Amino acid sequence: MAQNLKQKSPLFLVVVLCSLVYFMGVNEVPFHPDESTQIFMSRDVKLLFTRPSLLPYDRDNPDEIRQRYRLLDPPLSRWFIGSANLIFGISSLPADWDWGKTWEENTRLGALPSPYALLISRLAVCFVFPLLLYFSYKIGELLADRTTGWLNLILTAINGLILLHTRRAMAESLLVFFLTLSLYLFVKKKRPVWLIAIPITLAFNAKYSAAPLVLVGFIYCLMNPLNKTFPLRQRLKTIMLYSTIFVLTTFLLNPVLWSSPLDAVRAAAIERQNLMAAQTAAIGGFNPSQTPQTIAERLLALIAQLYIAPPAVADVGNYLKATELSAQIYFSRPWHNLTNGFFKGGFFLSLTIIGFFWMIRRNWRLLLDFSNSSTLFLIAFILQFAGIIAGIPLAFQRYYLPLLPYITFLIAYAVSRGIDLSKNTVKPSVQT
Repeated sequence: MAQNLKQKSPLFLVVVLCSLVYFMGVNEVPFHPDESTQIFMSRDVKLLFTRPSLLPYDRDNPDEIRQRYRLLDPPLSRWFIGSANLIFGISSLPADWDWGKTWEENTRLGALPSPYALLISRLAVCFVFPLLLYFSYKIGELLADRTTGWLNLILTAINGLILLHTRRAMAESLLVFFLTLSLYLFVKKKRPVWLIAIPITLAFNAKYSAAPLVLVGFIYCLMNPLNKTFPLRQRLKTIMLYSTIFVLTTFLLNPVLWSSPLDAVRAAAIERQNLMAAQTAAIGGFNPSQTPQTIAERLLALIAQLYIAPPAVADVGNYLKATELSAQIYFSRPWHNLTNGFFKGGFFLSLTIIGFFWMIRRNWRLLLDFSNSSTLFLIAFILQFAGIIAGIPLAFQRYYLPLLPYITFLIAYAVSRGIDLSKNTVKPSVQT
């Protein structure tokens, strides 16, 4: 036990130090108008206790803005933000941010949160950062070794996109955390299905771009090491358990479904389709590079946003002048962009590719064994990659964040494997 504590103490210390730096910079992150929308919608927590009848879908009131957001966006971040605001006595915003109005007009309407309200709302979702670092370490340790674990932790802690996007009162922090937790449970062998189902469901309800992870959960149910000797009927029962947990949890987290689930799902599908079409048309009209059409264009956009472009303080340029000063202050800290750039990004992209092929080579004989941890990790990465390329027509940087837990590991694995190879190369020459 003493030896175990001795091994964990450096990990605890590094996680604490990295987290201190992370939380000290929360206030410096440039404001994003979507944070206003999340705080505006966080009133649902109060409504749940005072007027729950207003939350379910009402087909006779299709234009109500709060109902549209409940249909469009997953609910997890607003539950976290609303709960924190309820605890600290912060009222939700009286108005949603209107992208058609100027910064000053939105401020006069009450759509800009106060610094205190913004801080509490950000902390409500980004408090999971220390756990994100811990599980990043464990994924590296379990899939490879302790060196890979340490590298994965450090690469996660210094990644410019994680430092920016997960500090905001938006969905990205909870998305990346629950995705990472799900990956940890995948690679931690012999975990019961119900335990796997919970973080996958929460990741999906943080942001729908985590949908490929749901499919990986079904694969895990079929090929779970606990089920190796079970007949097909028993495996189908496992899938039913997984599906039941996913559906029931999603239903409970989405009050918009409570009265007429099928009608609400149909309305949500129509709303999302209309929104995506409108965004693609509007943004493509003045900046076609942000609406890549072909697979090759989307792949280039993905590479550019994840590796080359600096952390994006805005998706579109409506309010760049208003956030210019805060962006200058934020990027005056050199550690806020240690990973992105033409040369730095090219280097990390090369390591990602090398790590991916080394992972395949190392597990070549086990690639068809879906109960193997490395195989599950690679399948999850490929499905997430394919889902983003096929399903996201807008090249917004934060839309690519679900790939980062995979990328930081692959880079860490490439470096640690390179270190091992160099040691093996040097040893014979020393003996000679």
